Amino acid sequence: MGKVKRTRQKLHTPAAKGKAKKNEDAGTEEMDVTKDNTDRMSVKKMGSVAGSKAASKNPFKGMKITTDLLKQNLPDFDARSAITSKTMRGMNLKKKDKQRLRHELWMEKVDTIQTARKQRKEKRRREQTVVVGDMTGMGDALPTLELLLKDTSAATLAREKQEKKPKGIVKEKQRQKQMMNDISLFQQVLDHPSYKDNPAATIAEHLRNKLKQEEEQMDA
Repeated sequence: MGKVKRTRQKLHTPAAKGKAKKNEDAGTEEMDVTKDNTDRMSVKKMGSVAGSKAASKNPFKGMKITTDLLKQNLPDFDARSAITSKTMRGMNLKKKDKQRLRHELWMEKVDTIQTARKQRKEKRRREQTVVVGDMTGMGDALPTLELLLKDTSAATLAREKQEKKPKGIVKEKQRQKQMMNDISLFQQVLDHPSYKDNPAATIAEHLRNKLKQEEEQMDA
């Protein structure tokens, strides 16, 4: 048996699509146009405000800077200690001036080489000669009187500093040990029979003996 097909019934009438779409498109276009206009107006206002602020804060307002000033090649004499062939490239000199500078540089090099050779020859000659005949090498090697005086003054100052250096604080163990030794010494003095008989005479005799001992040490 074949299938029984049921026909569908349309309960609602279809809406008018063409007119609604046209109305919606027109509304969106109007909204886009108004939004673009407002955005342009705000951008123009912001640009005018920024331009006025920049013009008021511009430090180069009254200056006239040309391209010739920006394209200058200044010489770098301060940055270099000696003039070489590389430094002459940006100097814009004439050919004769460049030749003269090169000749001067060459003569300076020749002079330095000649002076070095002369010094070597003189040194060899001094080494070959007798010491009595030529004392220049010895005079150059020996220090001058000023240097000797400076050395002696520096040595004396160092000694004075060492002498004036304060002594360090004695440690607690050493102090306790010294205190115990002093206590035992005083106890021996008190227990001595001569001190018990006449303490003043024994102390005076002890002081005389101590002074005599110190004088002998000073004389020695």
